[in-house]
Amino acid sequence: MLRQPAYLVALVVAVVVALGFGLVVPILPVFARSFGVSLTAVSLVISVFAGVRLVSNLYTGGLTDRIGTRNAVGWGALIVAVSSALTASATSYGELLAYRGAGGFGSALFFNALLAHVVRIVPAEQRGRAVGGLQGAFLFGISFGPSVGGFLAEPLGLRWPFVVYGAFCALAGLVALAFLPRHERPAPKPGTAPGEEELVGATGEPSATRGGGKPEGARALLRTARELCGDRTFVIALVLMAASRWAATGVRFSLVPVFGAEVVGASPFLVGNAIALAALAQLAVVWPAGRLADTVGRRLLTVPAFIVFGVVAAGLAFATTVPLFLVAMGAYGLATGFTSVTPPAVVGDIAPPARTGAAIGVLNTAGDLGSVVGPLVSGLLADLAGYPAGFGASAAVLVLAGMAAVRMRETLPSRAP
Repeated sequence: MLRQPAYLVALVVAVVVALGFGLVVPILPVFARSFGVSLTAVSLVISVFAGVRLVSNLYTGGLTDRIGTRNAVGWGALIVAVSSALTASATSYGELLAYRGAGGFGSALFFNALLAHVVRIVPAEQRGRAVGGLQGAFLFGISFGPSVGGFLAEPLGLRWPFVVYGAFCALAGLVALAFLPRHERPAPKPGTAPGEEELVGATGEPSATRGGGKPEGARALLRTARELCGDRTFVIALVLMAASRWAATGVRFSLVPVFGAEVVGASPFLVGNAIALAALAQLAVVWPAGRLADTVGRRLLTVPAFIVFGVVAAGLAFATTVPLFLVAMGAYGLATGFTSVTPPAVVGDIAPPARTGAAIGVLNTAGDLGSVVGPLVSGLLADLAGYPAGFGASAAVLVLAGMAAVRMRETLPSRAP
């Protein structure tokens, strides 16, 4: 994989965007709180970004198949750059909410396209590691971003990290437009003879089937989604993705920073370091987790990983001192790494190459549903019954997802019946 320029460029783009995103992770909840709003309103700022992505994922997935991953990645990153610059200028909570929501469409276009690009160009036997490598590239940036964001916020204020984030996204968009390939050759399915792969061009369709027809509309995209959801294993992958995002992005990036500041008593810099520690722990295991998914199989890794993550998520509410908080965040990152690689790998195993973008769009729709519902439910429960209830909801969802994975069929070709 590392010899493929198309894969290496994807890693570079992921690192650049993640560096910028990491800057605002510990800042955004505190910035929202500075407008004098409740914990539920703080969580809504996190959820609105994911909410717009949620309603955009299916469309942007189909758009990726139509215009090609290069254009989708590049223009998606540029849209997020503009949104971040506007966020830095917000003078009220309403403006902050609107500007963050506007960036959700660009994020959906960027992330769907980049993930579709990676799962499309590698064979199934490397797909877990390819997904882990892409996630590792994001995590490499996120590992450094929070510490820098917390450091910048103390002397410069809470707005400057958003300016820097916008600059990073703009740079990533330009790199994608300049260096990602215009045409892609999907990895052959098992049993395909050399030379029989289909060349996927700017439309995302196999060259043999392109005929200059009209672009797919909403009805066609919904039909594609229904066809994919006819596979029970695909549906279970959606459940896994939703549960993972609920805990790994929704709760970690909304409730954890406020918990660290108000209960643990940590400074913004220390909270940023705790989130960075979680990202480093996740970074340390995503490649081994991907390798396990490519050797022992998707299902054998998934079931215990999600159940253990549920236990870790429940225990986070009791980490009320700085040392315990740091240890808990490290364990949180390890658990996230082992649960994050299999849902995209399973979808990549199942989806036809010409519909990879649409399949990834459906997958990320489920993931963003978890990112939207997770902060809202956990934030509301934390307001009403305290932080243990907020973190406990996340734990319950993870355990239930792990139990559902027992009924998932094995999609790795070498392990499939």
